[in-house]
Amino acid sequence: MALENMQYNSAHRNTIGHSITTTNCTYEIAQQRQEWRTLDTATRKSFTSAATCLMKLPPTHMTAAEAPYYPGIKSRHDEYVATHINYTLNIHDTADFFAWHRMFIHFWEQDPKNLCGYTGVLPYWNWALDAAAPQDSPLFTGDAYSMGSNGKYIANRTDTWLALQDVTFPPGTGGGCVLSGPFSNTTIHLGPLDLPNTPNVNSTFQYNPRCLERDLNPYFTQTYNTYTNLTTTLLDNIYISNFQSVSQGYDSANNANKFGVHGGGHWGTGGSMSDFHSSPADPLFFLHHGMIDRFWTIWQNLDLYRRQNVISGTSTLGNSPPSAEMTLEDMLPFGFVAGDVRFGDVMDTLSGAFCYRYD
Repeated sequence: MALENMQYNSAHRNTIGHSITTTNCTYEIAQQRQEWRTLDTATRKSFTSAATCLMKLPPTHMTAAEAPYYPGIKSRHDEYVATHINYTLNIHDTADFFAWHRMFIHFWEQDPKNLCGYTGVLPYWNWALDAAAPQDSPLFTGDAYSMGSNGKYIANRTDTWLALQDVTFPPGTGGGCVLSGPFSNTTIHLGPLDLPNTPNVNSTFQYNPRCLERDLNPYFTQTYNTYTNLTTTLLDNIYISNFQSVSQGYDSANNANKFGVHGGGHWGTGGSMSDFHSSPADPLFFLHHGMIDRFWTIWQNLDLYRRQNVISGTSTLGNSPPSAEMTLEDMLPFGFVAGDVRFGDVMDTLSGAFCYRYD
């Protein structure tokens, strides 16, 4: 219903106090981001080939003078990973969580097109379709038209306790290197910084070459990424402060929701995607955050006049250390990815730098 409202809302946006439109975008001409499994095989293959291309291209923004301080940046894709690492504590449980990631994946969406010949649009992964058994998802078959396989199965693992959330969870269905399909021969270079049961790097941007790992885990997706989770979060949280917190697992009754749909997608994928800082090392990150952006877009369009430009919170995780309340005039930093962007210019997918919608 909310995405259907988007077409009506598009025609009435001039009555909403949103940022000045710098494009002539309308709902009818907007590019449509589709769920991965609805793409034809040629588009899937083109997308993963372009993503692999970015992982092989040299950095484009890091200067020679900066390189010694960032030894783990070896590719254009690494510049995205390093940027996310650098701003992790300023883009989660903050006012700009949704907006910063919206712009981040938009920038990444342009690079496969501009640098690697991709002609499609960034797809998203609707993990609610796979919540019962993500390991059986068509995204992870490991054939040439998938997003690569699960990680190699590692047997005889014990449960893991996460101190921050005080959660103990069972091992997933993989745990090792991606075995087949796209990204099976990929070397990632940065992180991890804070994974349990894994050797973490000694310095933030250390060069740490290794395979891409996954550990698809239905414990998380069944608990946090079902359609019930989505619907409840959308309908029970009319204020942005609650919606953004519950979506990330930072605020819920009786502390029962400790990951939210956002954390559930990360930990449900497991492996490299589980690291709070370096998770963009797995290209699946961008499909996951496409779904998170779709989720926010739906929430906005349920009551566009009240929700299009509403924000709440500061620029530090949990407001620690304390920081000022953010405003739409604040500039969002993107480090090695691109220049800063005004917060207020990232609130509408049909204006400014954007012209896209979701299926």
